[in-house]
Amino acid sequence: MKTQKMIPIAKVGSTYRLKGELRLYMLSESAEKALSYGQWYLQKPHTEAWLPLENESVSRVGDKLFIQFEGVDNKEEAALYTNALIGVPRSALPEAEEGAFYWVDLIGLQVFNQTGQSFGYVKDILDTGANEVLCCRAADKEYLIPFVKQYVLDVDMSQKKILVDWQLDYL
Repeated sequence: MKTQKMIPIAKVGSTYRLKGELRLYMLSESAEKALSYGQWYLQKPHTEAWLPLENESVSRVGDKLFIQFEGVDNKEEAALYTNALIGVPRSALPEAEEGAFYWVDLIGLQVFNQTGQSFGYVKDILDTGANEVLCCRAADKEYLIPFVKQYVLDVDMSQKKILVDWQLDYL
């Protein structure tokens, strides 16, 4: 599936037990939320294609999640799926609430401070536990800017810009 932008919601981890189960690491808020998105798609490692999943089984043991794909019933076959991504079409996600953003929508936005200095573009976003951090890339430099109201003054999705209260020499 290439016509729609796919949004990764989970990553497949290592094998678990001998019957083809794999660990599942959610990239979305929760497994329950991810299950509500409808049809899931799989992108195997080192490929670009997203293939629809059918009859996969997701189970929970304590606070851990596991997935088993249809037709995969041993550890060796399951290992081929390690590091695969599970995704959904962008259209399956609900609109973000006012002042909230999907991380994927922030990737690629240009970042500037109030004096017009550029921090390049958002390359990635880290979740530190306390808050998210924008990983910005400008030429051969990287900047880490906490994604909190104190430092992020405005996110303008139409202009594809983020305005920050940050200086180039901050460490």
